[in-house]
Amino acid sequence: MNFEAAEFDFSKAGECKIIGEIGVNHNRDIDLLFKLIDAGIEAGVDIIKLQRFSSKDELSEFASSTDYQRKAGQGESQLQMAQKLELPDEWIVKAHAYCNERNIGFLCAAFDHGSVDFIADTLGCKSIKVPSPELNNKPLLQHMAEKFDALLISTGASYLSECCQALEWVEQVASREIAFMHCVSEYPAPLNELNLSAMATLRSALNVPVGYSDHSDGIVASIAAASLGAAMIEKHYTLDKSLPGPDHKASSDIAELKILVEAVKGAVKSVGDGIKRPMSCESSNRPLIRKTLTVNAPLLLKGTVLTKDMIGIKRPATTGAVVPSDIDKVVGLRLTKDKAYDEPIKWTDFQ
Repeated sequence: MNFEAAEFDFSKAGECKIIGEIGVNHNRDIDLLFKLIDAGIEAGVDIIKLQRFSSKDELSEFASSTDYQRKAGQGESQLQMAQKLELPDEWIVKAHAYCNERNIGFLCAAFDHGSVDFIADTLGCKSIKVPSPELNNKPLLQHMAEKFDALLISTGASYLSECCQALEWVEQVASREIAFMHCVSEYPAPLNELNLSAMATLRSALNVPVGYSDHSDGIVASIAAASLGAAMIEKHYTLDKSLPGPDHKASSDIAELKILVEAVKGAVKSVGDGIKRPMSCESSNRPLIRKTLTVNAPLLLKGTVLTKDMIGIKRPATTGAVVPSDIDKVVGLRLTKDKAYDEPIKWTDFQ
């Protein structure tokens, strides 16, 4: 998928890209917006993500705020809150250009047709983020499929059947690069309800790359998702969790984001290819920790017929010595040379 200054193949195994979600944490402050971009780059994210929406097109006057929005807000309606957090288009244009200048991937979510057109026609983006509320919005999804080469689709508060339907709608329009993101639409989402195993379900049912949009506290879920094969992790971040606004408290601060980025990279490296075998780092240790058959007697003379009580099993594994799994093969054999206590028993001792 093309993200302006960066391009990633999410179908490639053994990689997990980090999307730093600014969302509405800019508080409609252009200085804060650019500080967030710089901080995300410093933390090591691969893609900076913004949101473009028109409050009047997205929300009715009767839209209720969620519990977490009410707790973080000042008693205003969801429409009033959203209007305060709309990014002016000229700021998005500047942020897009700045991300290209800084050579960092850029992604923007759209919640309405006008935003889709702006991201495609004004910014010229090739990829778009489909936010969870739009998963069942057939007209918008198909408009996105007409405008973009790639769609990254979030699936918060959805059933598998809805995800399959969304994919079908897109494919009715055109063959596009598509990835899905498992998501739980609560802020913060409780660990015991994250259901990260659903990523495998989505991957199997849809046959597309699948990642995880993490709305939980901390970094545990992101690390777990990376270990389970997430192609990408999306995480909201802020400069200060105590800032006013609906999402700051449930976002990672920059220190936590840096740890998350490193931890996810480490988790991905640790997964491996699934083939059970001695690893290269074990090559010098393998003979030291494995055992071979040894003489368990003060002295065994030439011509002695071995019995089990004459045999010990000790470290290290000596080249040419009999391994413990072959003990039954040497019991009853006659020695052709004298053997002292603790000497390894070798196959050449019976020739």
